[in-house]
Amino acid sequence: MQTDQQLPNEQSLLHRSILSAAKIAGIAAIISLGGSLAGILATLTRPLPAAPAAQEGFSKDDMQQLMQGSTYISAFISLAISVLAFYFLFRFSSLAKAGIADNNPVKLTTGLQSLASYFKIWGIIMFLIIALFVLSLVGGMLGTAFGG
Repeated sequence: MQTDQQLPNEQSLLHRSILSAAKIAGIAAIISLGGSLAGILATLTRPLPAAPAAQEGFSKDDMQQLMQGSTYISAFISLAISVLAFYFLFRFSSLAKAGIADNNPVKLTTGLQSLASYFKIWGIIMFLIIALFVLSLVGGMLGTAFGG
């Protein structure tokens, strides 16, 4: 049986735990976004790779454009994912801290919903990555089986 004095202590412990997680989430969101921006900057400023030999009917210039284009596309997709994840993680951080500081359960709940959205985004991304790996594996197996 709980007494009335145990409940505020447990609530205080819960608030401290959420506040600690919110602070760490805010720092992680900023570091993650900074890393993605640094990656984009590195991609845009690095020298072009040497032109590969022509393959499968493509000229050297076509192959170089294809390689360069795919590098830029993957870098910007990574940045878009990072910005989206940053938004939800930073939103959780700021709303949870404000909700606890103001003793406002609506802000705290909204912050926790943002955290849930953050995890949903990463779940979807992981599902897509696993699906691409499986397709790659199946394609490699079929290519080996039928290619020679």
